[in-house]
Amino acid sequence: MNIEQVTAQVRKEIHCVLPAGDRSSLAILVLFILFVVSVPKNNLPAVIAYGAFPLFFIISAGLPLRPVMKRMMLISPFLLFMAAGNIYFDRLPVFTAGSIAITGGMISGSVIVAKALVTLAAVLVFSFCVPFHRFGNALRGFGVPEVFITQLQLVYRYSFLLVPEARSLQKARDLRSFGNRGKDLFTTAKLIGSLLVRTTARAERIYMAMTARGFRNNLSAEHTSPFTAKDGAAVATALFCLTAVWLLFRV
Repeated sequence: MNIEQVTAQVRKEIHCVLPAGDRSSLAILVLFILFVVSVPKNNLPAVIAYGAFPLFFIISAGLPLRPVMKRMMLISPFLLFMAAGNIYFDRLPVFTAGSIAITGGMISGSVIVAKALVTLAAVLVFSFCVPFHRFGNALRGFGVPEVFITQLQLVYRYSFLLVPEARSLQKARDLRSFGNRGKDLFTTAKLIGSLLVRTTARAERIYMAMTARGFRNNLSAEHTSPFTAKDGAAVATALFCLTAVWLLFRV
């Protein structure tokens, strides 16, 4: 079961209702990410406080924790790799906890990991509650160019075809090799190039099939919903709460 099927299954199992429209929810998500990213590198309590927002929404909306945690675990090795650089370059002790010296790199590295996890949790909550075609309509409401939205929707839709192609290439390599033969860097580079050629050829066939069926560079015929007073109140309330947390935990 791929990521698209898991996400669709999660949407069937839950009834997530956003407090406002898609456009206002997207605006709140962008504001939340900006506030979290703007937290100073040594202010870990502020990031933890912002992490309460997606956690509260996950619990109140009844979202399953397993898919959210699974996606966070997939990206955790990259986060730990980024945090390891801070630990290595900033080794100046800030304070001691018993016999352990806490360095500035440990604090800033923890803040980096916490920021990434908090923002990723917010994006996952939004993606579980808002299907991708509605996300495209929300972008249209903000005046994003149609060509960018169409390209984004096509990449999202057909990116799941890349995984079966890569698995078939890997299976063919394993059947034709013994031990560690065929798994060196140069062979892997050739496989990646072959995967690129295959996906490009399939993309051309898909585009010709879509054109034959009346595709005219627009994937959605839905009209964007107007920005109501309820949406404005939701954005204003979220901005007030985010600003209050920022002022409360300001260093």
